[in-house]
Amino acid sequence: MSPIDPQDEVVDLCRDLIRFASVNDGTGRGKGEREAAEHVAGQLAEVGLEPTVLESAPNRTSVVARMEGEDSSRPALLIHAHLDVVPAEPKAWTYDPFAAEVADGA
Repeated sequence: MSPIDPQDEVVDLCRDLIRFASVNDGTGRGKGEREAAEHVAGQLAEVGLEPTVLESAPNRTSVVARMEGEDSSRPALLIHAHLDVVPAEPKAWTYDPFAAEVADGA
């Protein structure tokens, strides 16, 4: 069995997240953000973290996880990202914006 290429692993994770179509149109009706958060929480749990999924408003979901550092005298590191995307008109795209297709090697 060949070793896993970290770059391929990141590409696969990004493609998985893109497929959730976590569109935030401001109405709170989209469900993709919650599904994306649950997926991220599952990925974090797979590597031994204990994620918490929080919902600040209907379908506005965040994931929080803590990881112990090696030197408590050092400052904390916060990594922050978002799971929602703006609405996309599929007809304006060469490829479906939520298909996560890899084309021309990029």
